[in-house]
Amino acid sequence: MVNPWKTYVKLSAVLMGPHDLTKGSLAFLNYPVQLMFKSTKVLLVMVMGAFIPGLRRKYPAHEYVSAILLVLGLILFTLADAQTSPSFSVIGVIMVIGALVMDSFLGNLQEVIFNMNPETTQEKYSKHGIRVLRLDSERQHHWRNMSF
Repeated sequence: MVNPWKTYVKLSAVLMGPHDLTKGSLAFLNYPVQLMFKSTKVLLVMVMGAFIPGLRRKYPAHEYVSAILLVLGLILFTLADAQTSPSFSVIGVIMVIGALVMDSFLGNLQEVIFNMNPETTQEKYSKHGIRVLRLDSERQHHWRNMSF
């Protein structure tokens, strides 16, 4: 069974969107500010995983505490390392938040797609691996039989 096309359209949009929005936000935000926002991705992925249908992932409380502490540490490190004053622009903040939301869907959506049809990816890799091994052994056999 093959996954429907609309699933791959969603996946490609979620793959392209964060990249373009992140790069575009650099025109409105300086790098330390953008990095500070992007460091919250861990929390958003955890939260979105709880709301995506077909996944409904639940994390223990200590993992949320660990993620919050990680984000706080990254923010403090980024702010301490910033030598320029943070520059905030509403457009840049909206762009980077949009990138974060799309980015948080990415891993979760990939997992949902894999759970819809788990044998598809595994079969493709195993068939391809067997084909490569067979072609490699045939190639080695031909090289041995050639005389120079």
